[in-house]
Amino acid sequence: MKPIFNRAPLTPNAMAPLPLGSIRPEGWLLDQLRTQADGLSRKLCEVWPDVGENCAWLGGEGDGWERAPYYLDGLIPLAWALDDAGMKATCEKYVEWMLASQREDGWFGPEKNEDHWPLMVALKALRQYFSATGDKRVLVLMDRFFKYQYRNLAAHPLKAWAVARGGENMELALWLYNLTGQKYLLELCRKLRAQTLDWATFFHTFPNTMPTGRSLKWERLEEGMKEELADGDELAGENRPFFQTQYHLSHGVNVAMGLKTPGVINLFKSGFKEQGGFKFGWAKLMKHHGVASGVFTCDEHLSGASPTQGTETCTVVELMYTLETLIGLGDYGTELPDILEKAAYNALPAAFTPDMSGHQYDQQVNQIKVSNEPRKWYNNGDDSNLFGFSPNFGCCTANYHQGWPKFTSHLWYATNDGGLAAISYAPCTVRAALGGVPARLKVSGGYPFSQTVRIEVAVKQPAEFPLYLRVPYWARQPMIYLPDGEIMQVRANETTCVRRKWRTGDVVRLEMPTAPRLTRWYHQSGAVEFGPLLMAFQPKEDWQQLDNGDWQVTTEENWNWALLRDEPMKAVVEGERDTAFGKGGPGVKVLAKAAPVEWTMDGASAGSVPMAPAPQGPARVIELKPFGDTALRIAQFPIAIDPVR
Repeated sequence: MKPIFNRAPLTPNAMAPLPLGSIRPEGWLLDQLRTQADGLSRKLCEVWPDVGENCAWLGGEGDGWERAPYYLDGLIPLAWALDDAGMKATCEKYVEWMLASQREDGWFGPEKNEDHWPLMVALKALRQYFSATGDKRVLVLMDRFFKYQYRNLAAHPLKAWAVARGGENMELALWLYNLTGQKYLLELCRKLRAQTLDWATFFHTFPNTMPTGRSLKWERLEEGMKEELADGDELAGENRPFFQTQYHLSHGVNVAMGLKTPGVINLFKSGFKEQGGFKFGWAKLMKHHGVASGVFTCDEHLSGASPTQGTETCTVVELMYTLETLIGLGDYGTELPDILEKAAYNALPAAFTPDMSGHQYDQQVNQIKVSNEPRKWYNNGDDSNLFGFSPNFGCCTANYHQGWPKFTSHLWYATNDGGLAAISYAPCTVRAALGGVPARLKVSGGYPFSQTVRIEVAVKQPAEFPLYLRVPYWARQPMIYLPDGEIMQVRANETTCVRRKWRTGDVVRLEMPTAPRLTRWYHQSGAVEFGPLLMAFQPKEDWQQLDNGDWQVTTEENWNWALLRDEPMKAVVEGERDTAFGKGGPGVKVLAKAAPVEWTMDGASAGSVPMAPAPQGPARVIELKPFGDTALRIAQFPIAIDPVR
């Protein structure tokens, strides 16, 4: 398989994803993916009936909506990243059933399903399977299904979730267009756009500046939804303001997916709102709902910028996939990889138990108790904060599997001039045809836990091709050391092209020194960041398993620390790390001076971050760890005044 670039008249793209399986994890990332496989991904179909042998996606009587396609959408990239024969066989079982399920008119999937949405997820999984195997039956199925939509969208329109997530459908159709050049696919995208929520306008006007709990109480939203649903299917679009507008435009997972929709539309219908859709939307989301882990709150709907509000795990992985998609569509700038790294190295690992057998539905940036108790969620249940198999609702149990594997498969992209571009430097091996010859890049160094990256090149024969090396914004006096001894002084927040004739054994080394930095957030709180890592204070954790198998985590250690204003911080890099998040081992820590302050619980959560509190005791040095290694933590600190020394 070759990388797939945009075909005219679509907006050209400079980069495209590599075929699935081209990038294999190494070092700590390999341990992370193995941990995921052994934790739950490999055996989910054996222990969860919703995706098991009796699910409708394998011909049974069970669940026939989104859960099995979600699971497959993560299992396929995991299986090929690890080259795991057993998981590949499991994937092929679902794929074969899907391929055999297509009707004469082009519709496919379980007979009882008439919803476009789960088929969009199934098509995402099938596309990955084609990328890994080249099985052209996938293209036949997609073509027949898209022709069904082209003929029948007026009579069989998108509804509910599909209306909010129609951008996924458009992006898949454009991918097939890039392969086949069939003009009807462009017209299909125009029809889909007409039935999809107007995310471009939403992100430009952005009316959701308040937490949804303040602007629209859940009871009122729920009441309006019930009234509309009781009226039947004849109500659509603007006539269903609650379910189609207020509900979907404030729903966190929808927003994460919707962020890609303007960029997708921009490929075939370019305009000011489409070109700037993500940029403007992201800035407003982070201003009004952003937290220091690099995501926005949504429990289940947009919930403001307080670090005690929750973020759903599905939102994290869908935000990551949106960023990975936009980079490949041509919306590439230094901003998108920075956002992707921050979510991947902080919010994603924080959602799981160390063995990845359990996850949270909602995580908090300031999280000092994990328990089954009421919290100030918008409409999620009391168990949303627990680490478990399926807390609150099963969507994350099915969907989280895509996070780490898709991140791995998008660490590097092919460029349209025959080279490779780095998005993130996590340890991996990349195989691609470069300069007309087979080539391999081995990336090592333990990034992001260290800021030195080593790239070793192997080629079948000497070949000339470019490598585009991204230097993150936080690097201080970064340097690139080339194989011939040349040293390139480069700039942070830029991408440097290294074009040369490469030979086996050539090594490029990136030095990206950095220092702990303080960023400011809600209620004048401060967050300590080191490279792409958010650092957090972790009190001693007491893990207790509940009768249903879920885990609660509590502490008796003081957590109410405030950082001292203008005090220096020191980073300690302990060596190259080769273990997954949550497992400890060598890595990085930051030492910061802090003092206890008056800061109490608010129910089961930490209270609101106090503004400029006075210290209540002598200052001391506290140790901060990577956010993704913690279950309990404070990561947005108050900044104290007049320290007691």
